[in-house]
Amino acid sequence: MRVFLIFLLTVTGLSAQSGTQVLDATLDSLLEDNIQTLIIQENRLSLPFSDNSRNIELITRNDITQLNPASINELLQTVAGVDLRQRGVNGVQADVSIRGGTFEQTLILLNGVRLLDPQTGHHMMNVPVSVAAIERIEIIKGPAARIYGQNAFAGAINIVTKAQDERAVSLMGEYGEFGMANIFASVSVPTGKYKQTLSGAYNTSDGYRYNTDYEIANVFYQSQLDLGDVALDLMAGHVDRKFGGNGFYGRETFTEQYEEVVTSFVSLGSQINKGDWRIKPRVSYRRNKDNWQFDRANPDIFQNFHTTQVVTGEVHLSKSHSLGQLGVGVEYNYLHLDSSNLKDGEGNGLHTRNQVGIHIENRFLFADEKLDVTPGVLVLQVQGEDLSFLPGLDVGYALNNNYKLFANVGWTTRVPTFTDLYYQDSGSAGNPNLEKESAFTMELGVKKVAKNFNLQASIFSRQATDQIDWFRINEMDRWMPDNFNTATYLGLDLSTRYNFENIKFINSVRFGYTFLDATFEETDFAFSRNELENLRHQFVISPNFSVGPVSLNVILKYNDRVSLEDYMTVNAYLSAEFGSTTFFARANNIFDKIYRETNLVEMPGRWLSAGAKLDF
Repeated sequence: MRVFLIFLLTVTGLSAQSGTQVLDATLDSLLEDNIQTLIIQENRLSLPFSDNSRNIELITRNDITQLNPASINELLQTVAGVDLRQRGVNGVQADVSIRGGTFEQTLILLNGVRLLDPQTGHHMMNVPVSVAAIERIEIIKGPAARIYGQNAFAGAINIVTKAQDERAVSLMGEYGEFGMANIFASVSVPTGKYKQTLSGAYNTSDGYRYNTDYEIANVFYQSQLDLGDVALDLMAGHVDRKFGGNGFYGRETFTEQYEEVVTSFVSLGSQINKGDWRIKPRVSYRRNKDNWQFDRANPDIFQNFHTTQVVTGEVHLSKSHSLGQLGVGVEYNYLHLDSSNLKDGEGNGLHTRNQVGIHIENRFLFADEKLDVTPGVLVLQVQGEDLSFLPGLDVGYALNNNYKLFANVGWTTRVPTFTDLYYQDSGSAGNPNLEKESAFTMELGVKKVAKNFNLQASIFSRQATDQIDWFRINEMDRWMPDNFNTATYLGLDLSTRYNFENIKFINSVRFGYTFLDATFEETDFAFSRNELENLRHQFVISPNFSVGPVSLNVILKYNDRVSLEDYMTVNAYLSAEFGSTTFFARANNIFDKIYRETNLVEMPGRWLSAGAKLDF
């Protein structure tokens, strides 16, 4: 492995016979990845990135190509303000949060389709798509309930894929330390107005310590049919995860845990253009099956089985008019859980929930379209809960062609998961009397969007009431949830991206910083799980260098978590492109830093891998 890395580093000394042309091509690729005109994929009011009056981070296709990451989690860790708390590596399992929210308060979407799981937010990152099939990732920081529905409490992450326009085949293989092996293949076969792409991946490792082995297999299909005024879109995916969970839950001494999670997903949607109206109906289905075992060698000692099913039907409409654009949407969700553990007082582990949401918003343009004002509301009815009205407002003012001031306010809510309500084991007990949690968020910022330089800076505040947290009076008690937390989050968010045109060897640099001050109302409880888990300081810096056909990306990340020791990690991604073949190598945690992202699981030290990708 180290020999391969040295070889790739040596490639930087190759003759410059075609180096200038390759460097120019790299720069052209960076500049063509122009986020100014990139359409943010919302369900109703789809706007270019530069016109949006919200704090949105983008991970573009070019970013993904440069890194060749092993998982979606690895990509999300490059964005400040996004907190990945991993137990397993390379996409095995992670909880994701935004701006100090819990993992239950961040919504994950696939091409605008919400990936709901009524059991627990632990499964929100069970996305049936390999990272190599992703076109981009859109990260909305701040309240997004008005746009996407409840659970977008602190933010939302939309993973965007697309069927390719041209015939193509991609093959990728990678091998690394700890018996890591990754295989990926995709094929695109467009025929006339019909585009389709099929991809699959298989990832495995022996694990970086005892009982952390994993095996992940996924397949994803997407097709698009363009019939002029009507377009059809079909997505279907399946992912199977099997992994050892040394210390994942409960205590560090629970070293024999094991889990299998199987997730299937299908969505059929269309876009109908009828006069000035754009109509987008869609139906989707998601099934998640989870089997957790306390002792993988003796599963009968204690294990849980959970199967969730979510059926969604939705229709979204938008229409341009003289003052701007109107958007209206209706969504229905049917959630079903069959569990061996999450049982009510009568011993019933079968639970259902219906919820209906109505979205109404309108983007008004004033002052020669320099001022945009977008009020909106989500009217939400969840079975067993009172009717919720969740309004929001975005305001933006363009100072000139590049600079824009923006502000937004919004109300959000989250209903308890069935794990919050009913979970039972020797150390935890759910609370069937939980109520929904709520929050009010404000943000004020400025953004610059130009060809070579992008900047977003904002200050924000979130006031959460009835926030659900798990507590216990002393160390001998069981953990229990309650609506006891009233919290205030104050923060600063900064992100920049600069592309260099006239400097050799360095192509671009990205920098992000988030500061968060979270204060909680005093309670009588000695211990709470989520109260002091947020990141206080977080910054990420990522320069991209190239010499001839060789490109080097370095990602330096610093996390200062309230409840754990702060740490800094450095990852390096090296690639060399020769025609249709790309050789790459990855070094995670180069300086072998010992750190934890949760209080139970020690993350791996230095981990080296290398591989090749062939496109034809």
